[in-house]
Amino acid sequence: MIKAIVKLELVYPYKRSITTLLSFNNLWGCSLLYGGTGKQEAIISMPQKKFKKIFKKNPRVGEYPVPKNAEKFISAVYVKKVEVE
Repeated sequence: MIKAIVKLELVYPYKRSITTLLSFNNLWGCSLLYGGTGKQEAIISMPQKKFKKIFKKNPRVGEYPVPKNAEKFISAVYVKKVEVE
């Protein structure tokens, strides 16, 4: 299985953004690797299948546009690395 390790910049207030992100993680099939209520960054692990469905391309290291309907809690998306499990 291929997974993208994605760094997200959250929108202030961070507590509300991380709570919303956790809800979306269930929809996206992701898991939270790093983040908290007082942190501007969060790191998630996203399966390639879901990544491709959301971003319309296979994951590669680099910056991506914020997905639609996520602009209220995410300000930037950056793939740090792609892992094969």
